[in-house]
Amino acid sequence: MPQKGPARLSTQSFYITTAIDYPNGEPHIGHSLEKIAADVVARYHRLLGDDTAFCMGLDENSQHILRSAAANDVSPKAWTDRMEVAFLKAWDALDISVDSWTRTTEPRHFRASTELFERAQRNGDIYKSAYAGWYCPNCNNYYTEAELVDGRCPNHPTIEPDWLEEENYFFALSNYTEILKEHFRANPDFITPDVWRPEMEGLLASGLKDFSVSRQVREGQEAWGIPVPGDPSHVMYVWFDALTTYLTAIGFPDDAERFDTYWPADSQVIGKDITRFHCLYWPAMLLSAGLPLPRRIVVHGFMTLEGKRISKTTGNSIDPVELVEEFGADPIRYYLMREVSLASDGDFSRVNLIHRYNNDLGNDLGNLLNRVVSMIGRYRQGTVPARGEAGELERDLESVAGESISHGRRLIEVWDLDDALTAIWQLVRRTNQYLEERQPWKLAKDPERAAELDTTLWSAAEGTRLAGLMLAPFVPATADRIMGQLGLTAIEHGDLVKLGQWGAVEFGSVAAPEPLFPRIEVE
Repeated sequence: MPQKGPARLSTQSFYITTAIDYPNGEPHIGHSLEKIAADVVARYHRLLGDDTAFCMGLDENSQHILRSAAANDVSPKAWTDRMEVAFLKAWDALDISVDSWTRTTEPRHFRASTELFERAQRNGDIYKSAYAGWYCPNCNNYYTEAELVDGRCPNHPTIEPDWLEEENYFFALSNYTEILKEHFRANPDFITPDVWRPEMEGLLASGLKDFSVSRQVREGQEAWGIPVPGDPSHVMYVWFDALTTYLTAIGFPDDAERFDTYWPADSQVIGKDITRFHCLYWPAMLLSAGLPLPRRIVVHGFMTLEGKRISKTTGNSIDPVELVEEFGADPIRYYLMREVSLASDGDFSRVNLIHRYNNDLGNDLGNLLNRVVSMIGRYRQGTVPARGEAGELERDLESVAGESISHGRRLIEVWDLDDALTAIWQLVRRTNQYLEERQPWKLAKDPERAAELDTTLWSAAEGTRLAGLMLAPFVPATADRIMGQLGLTAIEHGDLVKLGQWGAVEFGSVAAPEPLFPRIEVE
C-alpha cells in the first residue's frame, strides 16, 4: 500500500481528496495526473508542518463492475479485490503518499452513506417518483436526448446509453439553486482553476433539476450497492454513495474527533467530466445533511496519449508501473506536473518526456548537483567550507532563492503547479549561472582568493539545497538524493518552515557524486 504521511506535528490540519476510481479495468497513465497533482500538494502541506490527511480509493458500487466481473468470469468481490491490488501497485510505483484508502464496499462506508441518506430524508429532500431517461453505465450519469452525441454518451463515444423507466428515489437538488448561486458569488475560488467555473454557473442560471438517487434491484439481478434505508428493493445511485467516500475516509459519522479535525475538506481534486457531481450535487447533499462545504474543488482536464484518446479497448494506453520501471517515478511526476496545466487538456508524449528528462532533470538539475559536490570534493576535500563575505553575485543569488521559494509557494497554494515548477527552476538555472560567473575552477588556482572560493562553493551548495527542498513535493526521492549528496539528512515534516531560508543549515561533508539522471540516448 502507498506510504503514509508523517506523524502529526502541527495543530493546523489539511484534508485533500482525489476522485475515487472505477475498478472496471486496470489503471492507465490518464489516471495518474490527478493523483500526482494531489500528492504534490499533500506533500507540500506536510513540508509546512500541517497535519495532512490524503484520501483516495475505489468506487465499486456501480453496474459496470458487475459487467467487468461477469466478462472475466469471477465474482464482483473477487474482481474488485484484484483491481485494488493493481491500483495500489500503480500508486505505490508513482510514490503517492495516500493516508486513507477507502473502498465503497467497506462496512464503514455503508454506515456513512446510510447516515447521509437518512439525514437528507429527515430534511425532506428525498422523495419517490417515476424516472425515464438515458443512462450511461460507464460514467453512471443520466442524460437527456439533447445531451447525447449521435445517440451515444458524450463522454464515452463507444457507449449507447440504456433507456431506463422505473420508480426511483430523488434528491431535491432544485431546492439549492439559489443557495449555491450565493455560495459561488461569495467564494470565487470554490472552483479552481476558474476556467472550469462558467459551465457550473450556466447550470445554476438555468435552474437545477432534481436527480435520481436510487436504482431498483431487478428480479434475478444481484443487489450490488448500498441498500436504500428502509427499502431494500432499491440501492443508492452510485454517485450518492461515491461522494460520501470523502466523509467515510475521516470517520463520519462515528469518529467525531477525527471528522471534526479534517472536515471541511481543503481541496477535492477531480476531472472535468465530473464537475456537475462535485460542484453542484455534492454541496447540496452536504447542505441537506447539515455539513459544511469543501473549501475548494480543483478541476483538471483530460489527457491524451500521443495526441489520441486514451482507450484500453483500442490499445492506446500505458501502464504506469511499466513506465516507472523504464524511467523512474520522479521523471514521470516531474514531466506531468511541468508539461500539463490543470486549466486545460494535456497530452502524454514519450518524446517530450525524454526531452524533459535529459534537459531539465539531467542537464539543469543533475549537472548542478554534480558540479557542486565534485568541486567541493576536489577543492575542499569534501567539506563544505564556511562562507565568507557576500558580494553582489551572492546577494543576487540569495534574492533569487527567496523569490523562487515565495513565488513557488504562492503558486502551489492556488494549484498552479506547472508555473510553480517554472518558478523553482529559476533558482536551479540561476545557481548554474552563478557558477559560470564565479568560475570556481579559476579561483582554485589562486591561493590568495581562497576565501572567495569558499564563499562560492558554500553559496552554490545552498542554492542547490533550497532548490531541492522546494522540489521535494514534486520529486521526493530526488530531493532526498540531493540532500544526501550534500551531506544532509533526508527531508522531514515541517522542513520548509524550519529550513526554507538562506543559511538555515550547517553543512558538513558531502558524499561522493552520483549522477541523478543518467542521460537517455535516443536515435
